[in-house]
Amino acid sequence: MNLPTESECAERLKELVLERGLRCKCNDTRGFYWLRKKACFECKNRGCKATLYLKGLTRMRGSKLPFRIWLGAIYLYVINQDVTATEMQEQLGYDTYSTMWELLEKIKTLDAEMPELQERYKREKDTNLIPNHLLELSWLGFMESFIVREPSEVQNGIWDWLIGF
Repeated sequence: MNLPTESECAERLKELVLERGLRCKCNDTRGFYWLRKKACFECKNRGCKATLYLKGLTRMRGSKLPFRIWLGAIYLYVINQDVTATEMQEQLGYDTYSTMWELLEKIKTLDAEMPELQERYKREKDTNLIPNHLLELSWLGFMESFIVREPSEVQNGIWDWLIGF
């Protein structure tokens, strides 16, 4: 499987997060800057200095798995909802079955929560148009149009779904 490198994944995620905009709980309008050593955003307010890590801004919150493993696992789930943890482990070259099983269960749980998030979005926004990041993975259009493509070619759709909190 042709997965992007970890640094390529992190860089693309960082771009997507910046496109969506970051807001600190201190409500300072000066924004954030990127701390390369810590690989996180830090609030420009000298009194605040809150740090926001990429994984903490996504559905990967609390995970120690690399971005590329998440990308590959979701890609495998999108093209086959019946994929097993063993198949994921083999395809991704990851050595721990229990970790793959937990990741697969996390992806299934997150995907199952989407209808509830869609309903809440409809109520709050008073619209029936659902943004892509709130669609269930099986409805993102990956099944037909991306089945022959590599994960690196479809990662933006996957990252959008992961950032969609």
